[in-house]
Amino acid sequence: MIHDSAKILVVDDEKRMCESLQTLLSNAGYNVTTAEKGEEALNKINRNDFDLVITDIKMPQVDGLDILKAARTKDEDALVILMTGYASLESAISAVNEGAYDYLMKPIEFSDLKLTIQRALEKRRADRDRQDLLMELQERNLELKKKVEELDALYKAGMSLSTTESLNELLHRIVSLATQVIEAQSGSIMLIQLPENVLTIEATTGLDTDIIKHTRLELGSSIAGYVALKGEPLMVEDIEKDPRFSHFSRKHYATRSLLCVPLKVKDKILGVINLSDKRTGNPFTDDDLRLLTTFASQAAIAIDDAEQFNQNIRKIAELEILYDIASQLSSIENFGEVCSFIFQKIKTIMPVEFALWFEWNEKAGELMLSLCLGCENGRRKPTIPISRDEICSSEKVNEKIRESLKADPDYSIYMATLISLPIIAENSIHGVLSVGNRRQMNLSGEQIRLLSIIISQLASFYEKQKSLLNITRLVTMGNLVSEITHDIKKPLTNIRGTLQVLRGKLPDTKDKDKYFNLVEEEIFRLDGLLKEIMNFSNPNKFELEKKDIASVLDRVLKLVEQDLLSGSISLRKEYQEGDFALLDKNQMIEVFLNIILNAIEAMPQGGELKVKGNRYVEVNSAKEFIQITIADTGCGIPAENLNQIFDRYFTTKSEGTGLGLAVVERIVKAHGGFVSVSSEVKKGTRFSVNLPAA
Repeated sequence: MIHDSAKILVVDDEKRMCESLQTLLSNAGYNVTTAEKGEEALNKINRNDFDLVITDIKMPQVDGLDILKAARTKDEDALVILMTGYASLESAISAVNEGAYDYLMKPIEFSDLKLTIQRALEKRRADRDRQDLLMELQERNLELKKKVEELDALYKAGMSLSTTESLNELLHRIVSLATQVIEAQSGSIMLIQLPENVLTIEATTGLDTDIIKHTRLELGSSIAGYVALKGEPLMVEDIEKDPRFSHFSRKHYATRSLLCVPLKVKDKILGVINLSDKRTGNPFTDDDLRLLTTFASQAAIAIDDAEQFNQNIRKIAELEILYDIASQLSSIENFGEVCSFIFQKIKTIMPVEFALWFEWNEKAGELMLSLCLGCENGRRKPTIPISRDEICSSEKVNEKIRESLKADPDYSIYMATLISLPIIAENSIHGVLSVGNRRQMNLSGEQIRLLSIIISQLASFYEKQKSLLNITRLVTMGNLVSEITHDIKKPLTNIRGTLQVLRGKLPDTKDKDKYFNLVEEEIFRLDGLLKEIMNFSNPNKFELEKKDIASVLDRVLKLVEQDLLSGSISLRKEYQEGDFALLDKNQMIEVFLNIILNAIEAMPQGGELKVKGNRYVEVNSAKEFIQITIADTGCGIPAENLNQIFDRYFTTKSEGTGLGLAVVERIVKAHGGFVSVSSEVKKGTRFSVNLPAA
């Protein structure tokens, strides 16, 4: 674009003239370059692009007309204004013939020169705008013509396909239209089948039924597999002469010329369209390939829409099943009825013909088959030795069950398609569900994920039974707590008062303070146990506020500072400020204090306590959590006790209620978090408290 800061070259062998014009034009807002010699001007013209050249005609060696020619040679639309103090008709005619914009006499009035420059630059601007517009119009016309042709082809294809809803009917219509338009003798549509990644024939014209039934092509094999893998259309004029495919042409094909085009929606390959031999006997052409490619793009959209519609129908059916299970499972009390109910629902949405229900005996380390549905025999109830780690892995538990039952005559016929998934909730393993069929039909990844969701709902049944038992215990305990506390606290108060009286009346002896202090400590300990029971059975309402976890941990570690020092326990702090969570500060202090005091008790000979904090995103929920890990190097927890440490009333201590860690778990759950633990005997224990980040 030409504007007031246009680049102007002034050429004059008079230095004062160059300087004057440079000053005047620069003050007017132009970008001015000068040259006092013709040779210098030619070099600058060749190296730079100027919007306007103002040059004197009469100069030694290289004159103004030479500069005009050079500028017009480089740019036929270049603007050049010639100046002269020796005007002649001959020089004026030469200037006009060479394409000068104007011819000015010296001395030049600057106002006249300025007006001439403005007009020249406006002309250059108009010429360039017009040229740009013409070029743009030409490009637009070409694009428009191309778009009209493409839209015409897409419109015809769309009108032929848009009225079909059935996928099977749609595929046959696509093949029929493609063979008619391109005048092919035969055609077929092959779709990719997942998860096997093979092509199967779904619709044809002119192909033998036996070929349709037995054709299953891996991606990359054969011409169709090659196109499906590469995602690019392919034309073969003579298959026997094509070096890419001649090595298997006679064995696999009875045709000579063929077209194969991918059915592609964005980057997703659905399958391919194949056309064989033109009816005229001539080979296919590039126009045929272009037309089939255009048609295939529209057909792929129609196929994808039909598949999406079918998938939506399946999704609705699956959601209805999940809703039925979720809404009705809570009303079924009997385990056998629950299993039968879920089995019937599963069969309606996936190829499942039998189900094996295993219970987990943790102490014995084995799975026990408790129920077999859909099995013809299944009278025996085998047990399968297995570790906890193996059960937690779907692949490992599935392989273990297959290996254990493959030689069993009652169950071996079901093992080929077996899928086994553990029933786990709240870190508790309740058992394993195995399903399959006798038709050698494998479940898809989507079906396995759906089965996992159903099993998670089944796990809730086990948790409900466990919760009912716990509720019964809590109700019983709640009824007793008021009586227990009343009966115990009153004698404790009397004993404490009596001790104070006796301490004042009895004479001082060597062991007086020792024994009195011992009794008082025991009274305080009993009082603490009563408070622990009261806190557990009558939890206070949480008062949540946004707090930095680091401040809570600092407070707790300050409380146990003397215990760490006296127990020869070193402390490693690996957390930082800035990790906030919504929490009740006092309740969380109780959580961390409980865990840390247990860790200190586990290291009577000294050791190391490590408190670490980090943030992470939970994969399934995509929620951000803050994890506080408290690890010790103490005696550890035996494996047989590890799954019970959060159970109410469970304790391995000679003294205590067994409610400490149960309270910890209750408080963390009330904050929307969870607690996990790992331990190894004689090496230490690691507790992880996970809280939602604020």
